[in-house]
This record gives sequence, C-alpha cells and structure tokens, in this order.
Amino acid sequence: MGIPRFIKLPKHKQFNYAPMYWDQEKEARDKRIRQIKQEMGVDVPSNPSRTTIKRGSFRQVRQKTKVKATRNSNIRLVVILAILFFLAYLLFFR
Repeated sequence: MGIPRFIKLPKHKQFNYAPMYWDQEKEARDKRIRQIKQEMGVDVPSNPSRTTIKRGSFRQVRQKTKVKATRNSNIRLVVILAILFFLAYLLFFR
C-alpha cells in the first residue's frame, strides 16, 4: 500500500559531457600556416575564430535593416492600394 504523493519532487540533474576531439598535429599545422602567411605579408588574424568589430558597424547594419523595412512597407502599401482600387472599380463600374 503506497502513499500518494501530492508534491512532485524534481528529478536529479543530469550531466551530459560530450568531449571534443583535439588534434595536436592540426593545431601545429595551422600555426605554421599562419606564420608562413605572415612572413609572406598576407594579413592573417591571430585568432581566426574571432571577428573584429569596427567603429560604426552596428549603425550600418541598423541603417540597412531600416531601409529594407521601409522598402518592404512601401511595397506592401502599394499592393494594398492596388487591390482596393481594383475592388472599388468592380463595385462602382460594374
């Protein structure tokens, strides 16, 4: 005879660790390639996964999205007006 539980207890926390494969030879090869490119005069960032943020880049992105949104709203307005004129033409001149 079991006692009914009115309070639900949380389950234990689980830890799922997925180890990443580290290739020491590849890292050394990439480091050597970067050194050779620097010796040749090619501009290579020290950390290839890191991007650089330039001054004004956020403003440029915001302006581009604002222009795109304005263009989309203007197109939508023209389409709606064309549909309304067509419906008015059908109602009044038929």
